[in-house]
Order: sequence, then C-alpha cells, then structure tokens
Amino acid sequence: MKWLAWYRRQPVRRKIFIPFFAITLLSSTLFTIYGFIQNVKAIENEIDKRLLIAALTMPQLLPADYFDRVQTPDSIPETEHWANTRRLDTFLRNVGGTYLYALNQVSNHYYFVASAATDTVYWAEYTNPAPNIYEVQKTWDVNISTTPDPDWGLLRSVVMGHKDSTGRRFIIGADIHAYEVEALKRRAFLNFFMMGFASFLLAVVFSYVASTTITQPLTRLSNFTRRLVEGGFSADIRLDAGLFPDGNRTRAETAILAFDFDQMQANLAAHIEQLKLTQSARERAESELRIAGQIQETFLPGPFAPAEFGGRVQLQAAMKTAKQAGGDLFDYFALDDGHLFFAIGDVSGKGMPAAMFMSAAVVLLRSAAKLWRDPAEILRRVNDDLALRNESCTFVTLFAGILDVRTGEVVFANGGHNPPRLRNAAGAVAAVPTKTNMVVGALEGQTYVRETLALRPGDVLVLYTDGVTEAFNEADQLYGEDRLDRRLGALPADTTAAEILRGVVADVAAFAGAREQSDDITMLVLRSLPPAQKTT
Repeated sequence: MKWLAWYRRQPVRRKIFIPFFAITLLSSTLFTIYGFIQNVKAIENEIDKRLLIAALTMPQLLPADYFDRVQTPDSIPETEHWANTRRLDTFLRNVGGTYLYALNQVSNHYYFVASAATDTVYWAEYTNPAPNIYEVQKTWDVNISTTPDPDWGLLRSVVMGHKDSTGRRFIIGADIHAYEVEALKRRAFLNFFMMGFASFLLAVVFSYVASTTITQPLTRLSNFTRRLVEGGFSADIRLDAGLFPDGNRTRAETAILAFDFDQMQANLAAHIEQLKLTQSARERAESELRIAGQIQETFLPGPFAPAEFGGRVQLQAAMKTAKQAGGDLFDYFALDDGHLFFAIGDVSGKGMPAAMFMSAAVVLLRSAAKLWRDPAEILRRVNDDLALRNESCTFVTLFAGILDVRTGEVVFANGGHNPPRLRNAAGAVAAVPTKTNMVVGALEGQTYVRETLALRPGDVLVLYTDGVTEAFNEADQLYGEDRLDRRLGALPADTTAAEILRGVVADVAAFAGAREQSDDITMLVLRSLPPAQKTT
C-alpha cells in the first residue's frame, strides 16, 4: 500500500511520532465517545430514579385518607387542594422534575385529583391522555418511557398504579420535559469533548518531545552501525565520542549498546555459523515431525459411511494434535454386517516417540480386533506385544468396544482410559461405570475385564482423551468433566454425531481462548438410531 511505503521512507523520529499521534487521536476519540455514552446512561438512570422517587413519594406527602376521599368533584375543598399543590411543588423542585400528578378514572374519563408545577384545579379533566396512561392500566406495574403528550409535549415519564384502602386504583405520574434531558446530554458531550481534546493536545506535545529525545542518540548510533557494517566490522571503526557515557542516562544506555556492537565483532562469525547449524537441525526435526504426522494420519480410519449398518448408527471421530505429530489415536471398522469395532487411546509423552508408539498400537489393535471378538482379550494381546521390547517405558491408555448394531449391546474393556460419557435420549449425561484396569504396554501379563452396556435408540456414547477435560484457559481453570456433561446435556435430542463432536471441540477452544493447546484433543462420538431414521 502507498501509505505503508510512504511510512517506511520516513525518519525514525517521524515513525515514532506518527503511531503516537494516531494512538492518541484514537484513544481521545474513544474516551470522548465512551465517556459520553456512559454519562448519558448515568443521566438517564438518574432522571428515571428521581421520577420514580417522586411518584413513589407522592402518596406519602398527601393526607393518609386522601385517596379514600377523592371520589367526586366536591370531595376535596379548594383550600386543601391548593395546600397539597404547594407541598408537592416544593417537593418536585427538590427532586428535579417538571410535573407530578395523580389521576382518577371515572367512566373512561381521567380527572386530576392532585398535581404539582401546574395551575390545574382539582377534578380537572385530562382530555388527551398520553399513551403510557393507557399502557400502565394493562398491568398496573411501573411504566418508564419517553412519551409524546398532546398537551405537554415530549416527556420522559414514570407512571404507576396506586391503591386506596378499598382497593380502588389511581394513576400517579412524574414527568420531565425531554428537552431538559437533551440539554443535560449536550452539556455532558461538551464536557467530555473538551477533556478529550485537552488530553489529545497534551499527548501530542508529549509524543513529539519523546520521539525527539529517543531518536537523537539512536540516529548517532545508526550512523556508527552503518559505518561498522560498511567497514566489515573492522576494529578500526571507532565509536562516536558522543555515544560514551557523560552523565546523561539516555546517552549512557546508547553507549552500552554501541560497546555491545563492538564486542560482537570478534564473535559474530562463530555465532552466525552456530545459528546456521542450529537452524538446519531444527528444520530437519520439524521435517521429520511433519512427515511423521503425515504418516500417522494414514493409520487413522477414513470417514464413517452414513449408510453403513443400514443407517442404525452414526459415528464421528477427530483428532487435533498439540504438535505436528501426536500421541492420541482412534480407530473403528466393521467386523461384519452387524458388529462395529471402535477404540480410542492416549499415548504417554509427546512428539516423535509418542507418534511412533501410537502407530504401533494402531497396527496391533487392528490385527487383534480381527482375530478376537472380545475387547478384554484384544487389550491383553496388544498389551503383551507392546510391552515385549518397551525399553522407553511408554504406555497407552485404551478403551475398546464392539457394538452389536442390531441389539445395541456394547461389549467393552478399559485399559486405564477416561470413562466415556453416555447421553440418553432424554438428555441425561453420566459417566459409563467401568473398571479402569492397567494401562496398555507398560507390563506384560496383564488381564482386562470384559464389560457390557446397552445402547438404546437415541443414546450417544462419547469417547474422549484427557486433552478435552484437562484443557486450561488463560485463568488456569480446568475445562473439566462437569462442563463437558453440561455441554452434552444442553444439545437437542436430534443432534447428529458430527454436530456433537464439532460443538464440544468448539466449546473447548472457546474456553481455552488464547491459551496454547498443551495436549492432543481426540473424540469419538457414537450415536444409536432407530431403524427408520436416516443418518447425516
């Protein structure tokens, strides 16, 4: 962009001053706008509060039996009415309103029975009631609104109902002219504008002085470094005498920087070479991890076919690694027309070792699952094979199950993994009771318990690794199983397996915010459907 190219051509002092100026202008503008908006809200709230106080206090300023007596045009003597008016006038001036009144409705006509700040006589008819007069009679609750009055103009009003001792209702209202409210808002805007403009001017002056003060020694140091580069970092290049400490703090710091440049001349070549070697090693490691991650992806199953098993089941799984190659795993495949094998696991450690162990675990798991239909036996076989030459003491937590699609029975075994969550068709969520057993791959000769559960139509089985529940946010708070249960329970009953998985992963990401992912996040969602329901 042209403006960016222009900015890059400017001197350092101007480069410092321009952002200062822009930030100052923006902050002053935002301060003025924000302060004005907040002040306007405060003004409106204060006015509404005063009007509400006036309306609530009015019955207390009148005689105790006043509303019991005001039933006809002759109920109140004129002297009492004007005495009440004077008392209400004094109160209204102290509160800061424009009008204060009480109305009695008789046969669809409204009559003033008390008022302030007007010369309205007792029982004068209110011929053109404002809309809020009718509105308050619907519920008799407090009504606060800006209302156009045919006789009095645009008003900010508080209107409420009031009962006498017999339960007869009256209408009490307190108003202030809208133009008075607008005048207060304009005054507030002017005040904040002047404060913002004054702070802007002060900040501009400060920015100019600061940019000049900062860049003056930097300019001299820039000249020195340019000569140093042009001279091939020769020791013959002398430091500018003005950069040496002379009691000025800024120059002293610049001199330290200049001396650092001087000392780097002897070591620079060695450092550059070391950096090249380090960079090369890092690139090789990253390349190996990237390739390992690509290879690792080939071990994971492809998308679950919606029409598989006659549309009786939905399955969705996904893994989000913390590094280029992860240690989590999941797998699923059909054993025959009526049985579905599924598994999820979490390898100890991170990076390349975990990825290699994960790949071996997936291969062994698939081989064992095709030979034995018992998840406990599958885990036992995989455990012995992994532990045989496991010098690194790496292990994997595994949960493996086989779903009978026709009956909904799930046969499973748990090798030290998180218990899955089961959400029934009614939306209730609970952990699947399971024996944890030993992790897989740590020690030979371990046995695993075979367990079962019934998956009814509409039930959802959610398998996950601890990267989900042990995700932290920026406040070091744990996502946790309770939040996971609430998230699953809040989903509609017809939510698909894919939508459930995406919803949980998105909720974990929103919870973590800017916090870096520290562990792989893997989920497998299995949803049982009635025979007639189609999967998506």
